[in-house]
Amino acid sequence: MCGRYLFFDQNNARIRSLLALLEMQLGEEQLSELSLGEVFPSQLTPVCFLSEQADELTPTPMRWGFSHPTQKRLVINARSETAPRSRMFGESLRHRRCVICTSGYYEWEKPSRRKMLFTMPDQTLLCMAGFYHEEADGPHFVIMTRPALPELESIHDRMPVILSEENALRYCRGEDRMHCVSKLQVSPAG
Repeated sequence: MCGRYLFFDQNNARIRSLLALLEMQLGEEQLSELSLGEVFPSQLTPVCFLSEQADELTPTPMRWGFSHPTQKRLVINARSETAPRSRMFGESLRHRRCVICTSGYYEWEKPSRRKMLFTMPDQTLLCMAGFYHEEADGPHFVIMTRPALPELESIHDRMPVILSEENALRYCRGEDRMHCVSKLQVSPAG
């Protein structure tokens, strides 16, 4: 579930503004080192957290995936049903929430394995709930997942926890109720 997503599709005005903020923060050279299109696990990409000074989503580079404590693999997703009680995820979920702002995410349709792109119906920001922790090479994040909406189950049985931008702020503030979006647009990917 959610093994790739599209950070910026060249059209999303809200992501364009996040990139402008990040460029002012990092500079053009550091920005060019980030994955800004299709994002794969282990890549460094912009992720938003709650700025305490301005009470708004602020982008910063993070790497996708927690290093597994006993195996040589990355853990890229966390089930929303079990993450609060998990030794691996519980503390990060309680104290280091973040939002992965995207143009959409990908899933592969069964059995054809056709790549599908999930976006918001009005092409606004698609915000996925996540959390992060520090590793030796900087902050790493995971994406929270939930059971898929009934109309999406035929493609995949799970989906990211997707929040509106307003609810993304509430989520990052630590408010427990996650008001997930209930409508997505699905189309074949490029």
